[in-house]
Amino acid sequence: MDEQELLIQRFLDHDLAPDERVTFLQMIDADPALRRSWLNLEMVVAEAGQLPRITPSARFYSELRAKIEPRPLGWWERLSSVVRAPRTLEWNLAGAIAAACVAIVSVVGLFAVMPSRVVEVTVPTSPAHTIATRTEQKEPKVFVRLILLQPEAHSVSVAGDFNGWNPARTPLERSDGGMWTATISLNPGRYQYMFVIDGKEWIADPLAAEETTDGFGAHNAVLDVAI
Repeated sequence: MDEQELLIQRFLDHDLAPDERVTFLQMIDADPALRRSWLNLEMVVAEAGQLPRITPSARFYSELRAKIEPRPLGWWERLSSVVRAPRTLEWNLAGAIAAACVAIVSVVGLFAVMPSRVVEVTVPTSPAHTIATRTEQKEPKVFVRLILLQPEAHSVSVAGDFNGWNPARTPLERSDGGMWTATISLNPGRYQYMFVIDGKEWIADPLAAEETTDGFGAHNAVLDVAI
C-alpha cells in the first residue's frame, strides 16, 4: 500500500485530524486520478454497508452444536466402557462373591428391560412437491458519496435531476473540518446537480469531473454513474 492509498484508507476510517482532512480534500481536488480512486473506495464502503446480513438457520446451529457438544453415552456404552477399562484388581473370597452377585443382577436386569419383540412400522411417503416462486429482477443501484467543503455554511443540500431539483429532499450532514457529505442511491445513468448553501446560494460541485451549462448562464456538475 503506497502513501496515497494509506491516506485514502485513513480518510475512510475517520482517522485524520480536521486539518489533515482539509489537506486531503485539496489533494483530491488537484489530482483527478486520486479523486477517482477515492470515489471508487467510497462507493465500495457505501455498498458494503447496504449488504444484507445473513442469519444462520436453526439447522446450522443444531448441526454445529452436535459437532461441538459430546454425545451422551447410553447405559450400554457406559457399562461397556467400565468393563473394558484397564485396572488392577486385588481378589479375595469376599470380593469374588460380591462380583459374582453383581454380574448375576446385571444379567437379570438386562433381560428385564429388553422388549419382548420389536415392531417395525412403515411410514408412507408422499411425493415431494416443488413450489416455484417468481422473483422480480430489480434494476441495480449504485451508491454515490457527495462531498463539499464549506466550513462557514450552516446548511448544505443537493438538488439535481435525480431528486426533481428539490434540495429539501437531499440534505448533507456536517462532519469535522467543515466537510458536508451525503450518500445517495442512483440507477446507472448521467445526472446533473448543484449544491445549495444555506438555502440560497447555488454552486456546482468543485470536485466534479465534468460540468455543463444549464442554458441560463449557470454551470451544473455532471455525474456519470456506471456499474
